[in-house]
Amino acid sequence: MERYARNFNSLSQTEQSILFNSNVAIVGLGGLGGYVLENLVRLGVKNLHLIDKDVFEESNLNRQILSLEENMGKFKTDEAYSRAKSIDNEVNIKTFNDTLDRNSTHMLESVDLVIDCLDSVEGRIELEALCNRLNLTLIHGAIGGYYGQVALSTPGNRIFHKIYKGSNNIENPLGNLPMTCMVTASLQVSLALRVLFGKEVEDKLIYINVEDMELLKVNL
Repeated sequence: MERYARNFNSLSQTEQSILFNSNVAIVGLGGLGGYVLENLVRLGVKNLHLIDKDVFEESNLNRQILSLEENMGKFKTDEAYSRAKSIDNEVNIKTFNDTLDRNSTHMLESVDLVIDCLDSVEGRIELEALCNRLNLTLIHGAIGGYYGQVALSTPGNRIFHKIYKGSNNIENPLGNLPMTCMVTASLQVSLALRVLFGKEVEDKLIYINVEDMELLKVNL
């Protein structure tokens, strides 16, 4: 347990055991997904489903922790697998180098929680529909420029129709910055811990402004 000594006393031994036995899916392994993966593996989550169809491009280097000059053109799932194993060789990983849609039940088989790190509204709507079909809780995250947002989508309280109002093509004119990815992903992981530990979670959308260092909670 020396590996996790610095998790205590913030986490109890019971909570650490929950992480060891949890199975979490990360959908999207770019700016958000890389940092979510880094956090979860270092915290002690031992079972992961990693889902992404893309390869690394040069434009990813400004913000994606998994993106390196030497892995341009390589699949994000492969690099995510290697990164996780380099941190903890005992982590159990299933990778899916494909696009997830509402019929991709095999990608989320046996998972306890799903974390949305996608970059399109259309993809998120498909993911939420699949989570609804499988009765799974979803941690939403999105970024643009200095701004991010995080929220919880649960069985019986799905949120994307509230956030996106049915739109499936919202462009991001603000670009993506590394610190926005880091902060937003960290809040997604903090929210994921509350869910896994059975703690109460507010029904709110958390807006993040890293330029002015502000958080705003909005009722959903």
